[in-house]
Amino acid sequence: MNSYMKPLRELLVALGLFLSPISASSHEPDIPIIDTHLHLWDLSRPAGIYWIAKDNQILYRSMLPETFEPIAKINGVRGVVVVQAGQSLPDNQWNLDITANNKQLFLGVVGNLSEVIGTNQFKPLFLDLCRDKRYVGYRLSGRYQEELSDELFRDLQLTVQNGRTVDILVGGYSLEDVATVAKRVPNLKIIMDHFGGVRLGEGPLTDEWIKKFRAVAKHPNVYCKVSALFGRFKKQPAPTNIETYRPILDLAFECFGRDRLVFGSDWPVTRQTNEYAAVLKLTRVYFDAKGRDSSEKLFYKNAMRFYGVELDTSRQ
Repeated sequence: MNSYMKPLRELLVALGLFLSPISASSHEPDIPIIDTHLHLWDLSRPAGIYWIAKDNQILYRSMLPETFEPIAKINGVRGVVVVQAGQSLPDNQWNLDITANNKQLFLGVVGNLSEVIGTNQFKPLFLDLCRDKRYVGYRLSGRYQEELSDELFRDLQLTVQNGRTVDILVGGYSLEDVATVAKRVPNLKIIMDHFGGVRLGEGPLTDEWIKKFRAVAKHPNVYCKVSALFGRFKKQPAPTNIETYRPILDLAFECFGRDRLVFGSDWPVTRQTNEYAAVLKLTRVYFDAKGRDSSEKLFYKNAMRFYGVELDTSRQ
């Protein structure tokens, strides 16, 4: 590379505008990365992948550990928490099994117990999964009961007793529901996926939504995932300039601070807009400006504290 081009390249990388996966992320950054929101799936599984259209040429294919491993290496990702794609009960164990050959990278699995929480099926299945320490918790992404029942809170208390966490995808459960659960089970570690389900590209954030978001953040046991930035837009590909995302990033940082924000890419769904390096660089542009301490907490320290996963930060 010509010497006069190097400063320009470095400036473009700093601004998140130079997004080639090799040139922008060809070495491991000095701040380790734990990606806490990555999906794996196999089209041959009985449940399939129902939420992806068969004509989606980008996503309608199997996404297995060996698909992501080289991407992790290129981008300096040292640890991953896999979040189950879909709500199939057998896929809780499948996610543990499919990642067992690379436990150094795949540190934990967030399963999905949406179908059984609040029923007598929950306890035996949950306790069986908890025999594997990499089963760090489960996700509630679908709602099968109209009310927040006593039985649901019984199961959430069992989750606390076993040191596991709950991811909540706001949709079936509302922001008000998250606040209610956080208040009633204050020792339960809860994390809202994807900024509490915010939608971008549909005008400014409404005062009503912001009020509800702030109310959830008042509960110290609730964290927020800085995840699926591109996926906040219904229309794909999504914008890749930082200013488009600044309002929600500013709000999340104001409400949750540097101690309760956690990075997640939402790969491979992010591929509908751009490569992995793009969402990583976009996130770095914002948080690097907040100082090294903020970046360290976002990219790995908060993930370790929330999910209880371990990362050897001395390994280079």
